[in-house]
Amino acid sequence: MKRQLYDLTDEPFVMFVDRLDEVLKGEEIRYNVVGGVASQAYILDMLSKKHDRPIDGLVRYEDVRVQDYLRSTDDVDIALDLKGDDADRIKTITTVIIPKMGFEGISPDGESLVEFRSERVGASRPRFRVYVNDQGTQEEVIAMNIGRQPSDLRKLDPHLYGDFINQGRDLRLEYSEDFSLNLHVPRLEHVLASKVSQSRAKDLMDVRNLTTLAKDTGRELDFQEIERVLLPGYPDKYERFLSEEYPDLSQ
Repeated sequence: MKRQLYDLTDEPFVMFVDRLDEVLKGEEIRYNVVGGVASQAYILDMLSKKHDRPIDGLVRYEDVRVQDYLRSTDDVDIALDLKGDDADRIKTITTVIIPKMGFEGISPDGESLVEFRSERVGASRPRFRVYVNDQGTQEEVIAMNIGRQPSDLRKLDPHLYGDFINQGRDLRLEYSEDFSLNLHVPRLEHVLASKVSQSRAKDLMDVRNLTTLAKDTGRELDFQEIERVLLPGYPDKYERFLSEEYPDLSQ
C-alpha cells in the first residue's frame, strides 16, 4: 500500500520538483506538472498571496491550517512535449531526463544534505529514494508518472494534450526568504476541468479548495474555456461544478 508522504511544504519534495523544472528547461523540453502537485502549487500560490507570506511562513502561521488545503502524495505527475516517435521519446526519458534527477543538494533551510538516488528506471514511472543526511527508509520514495503522448491524457480528448502544454504557465512560489520553487503548470482552468472530468473524491476536494481560494483572492476564471474542455463529453459534471461552486452562473 502506497504511503503518501509529501506535499510542497516538504523540503525534499520541493527540491525534487524544482530540479525537474531545471532539468527539463535545460534540455528545452516543454512540460506541465499536472495532477495533485499542480493543485498544490496553485493552492499554495493563492494562500501565500492571501496571507502575504512565503510557504514556510504559512506552515507556522496560526491563522491558517495548510494541511486542510493540501493532499499529500508521493508522485509527481508530468506531461512532456517530446519530439520523434515513441522509441525516441522513451530514449529521451530514460537516457536524458532520469539520470539528471538523481542528485544531492542543500535543503532550503540550509540545515540538511538531501540526496535522491534512482531506484527504478523506466519511461512511465521511475522512482527515486530520498535520503536526508544519509538517512532514509523504504517508504521515503518519490515517483514520477510520465505522460509522453496525447493518448496519456486521461478522461479528456487527446487533442487537448497540446493545448494544455501550449497554454501552461511558469509558476514561481516563494518557499522561504532564500529559496523559490519554479515549475510549469497548466492554466488553472485546465487543472479544474481535468479534476471535474474525473470527479473522484480527491479531485472534488481539490476543486473545492481551488475555487474557494480563487474567490478569496479575486481570481477570475475563464468559464468558456472550462466549458470548451468539458463539453460535449461531461455536460452533467460541468453543470454540477457550476451549481456547487458558482451557482450564480448555473442555468
